[in-house]
Amino acid sequence: MLGFNIFVLALLVLFVVLVISAVKIVAQGYNYTIERFGRYTRTLRPGLSLIIPFIDRIGHKLNMME
Repeated sequence: MLGFNIFVLALLVLFVVLVISAVKIVAQGYNYTIERFGRYTRTLRPGLSLIIPFIDRIGHKLNMME
């Protein structure tokens, strides 16, 4: 029973890490570029956004304020 509890706890931790790495919050006045395997794919506007963890990453954080 102890091994099963450790397994469930490990799956729960993995799930939390995946969710945290998938949700990106872009601050007002910034745009983030998203790169998939090093190549530009799209731009995130300010607000809450989702990306594919471990495949997509933030390329540049562009300051759009004047």
